[in-house]
Amino acid sequence: VRLVHDMRRAGKAPEEIESFFRDKYFADGEKYKLAVRTADNQAPVLALNTPRSYSLYISIPFCPSRCSYCSFVSRTTAESGSLIEPYVQALCRELAEISALARRNRLRLETVYIGGGTPTAVSAAQLRTLMQAVRDNFDVPAVREYTVEAGRPDCTTPEKLAVIKEYGATRISINPQTLSDEVLAAIGRRHTAQDVLDCFAQARRLGHGNINMDLIAGLPLDTPARFAQTLQGVLALAPENITVHTLTLKRASNLVIEHAPNAYGDVARMLDSCALLGENGYEPYYLYRQKGTLQNLENTGYTRPGYAGLYNVFIMEEVHTILSAGAGGSTKLVGPDGHIRRIFNHKYPLEYIERFDVVQARKQGVDDFYAKYADLDPETAR
Repeated sequence: VRLVHDMRRAGKAPEEIESFFRDKYFADGEKYKLAVRTADNQAPVLALNTPRSYSLYISIPFCPSRCSYCSFVSRTTAESGSLIEPYVQALCRELAEISALARRNRLRLETVYIGGGTPTAVSAAQLRTLMQAVRDNFDVPAVREYTVEAGRPDCTTPEKLAVIKEYGATRISINPQTLSDEVLAAIGRRHTAQDVLDCFAQARRLGHGNINMDLIAGLPLDTPARFAQTLQGVLALAPENITVHTLTLKRASNLVIEHAPNAYGDVARMLDSCALLGENGYEPYYLYRQKGTLQNLENTGYTRPGYAGLYNVFIMEEVHTILSAGAGGSTKLVGPDGHIRRIFNHKYPLEYIERFDVVQARKQGVDDFYAKYADLDPETAR
């Protein structure tokens, strides 16, 4: 997708771009069309970016249980619940530091994304404390998008959904991955498909009008027929976004560590079901591939008109700075000349809490980075 953007900026004609992909690199015709449609739908989002734009990512590395495919740095609430309260307090301190950094460097906040892990794995009171800190330190009404992942129904209560709405989030993510109870059990999820449907209905009743749902093609015990049923079930809910991932076998996941037998089915046939998305008015708006993905396939975010997830486009296309808070956070500084620098927080929650002074010291690299661009027109920060 980025190559499409680059070639268009270079003035290449559509037929030249198509020849580049299909004749030089032997791209499948349907994959080429997918890339072009994605680039088309990203264009208005990319136009929102300025040299002083940035997004804020907040990491909550806790989950009610660990899914077998997951490789993220996260801790279960059962084993590490005592860390959550001091972690949230440290996170609030870091948010204050990031706010000061952004003001000093005249950065404009475009989007906020609270991810994980599972952010709703914390208590409603802890979630309120965190979101109050966001409100205290940033101009929440002015941001274009504010996402909170409410991914799992086994810890996303009506009270937490109400807190998310009350504190200004404009987008949430409820992620079934599959609507097959057998597949959910196989990946270590402690909830049913009906729990997902109930959580979605609760979110709608509480006023959440922009909901994403993640699916994974290729999960153990899934089949093309089951995946198509899952997709049809999600389409019946009419969420604003549907993200279709292809299972990626990552070294830190239990699927790889435990040498799980290959029971992944025909993943390419599963993705063929995504034709249903176009038939129901969804368009691709971001697209990426990962090392270790089954059958070398892709992950694609689909959206109904007017609901593209801005943060997803900004981070995938690397067009502006992402200031990250929390354990495992990776701050990505993007200069107006395209130069990129990364600053990493400590990886694990306990390390983040106990060595918070190091986190603070590293963040001063933001000032050093933007000092090179001190002569940027102040108007670009608006």
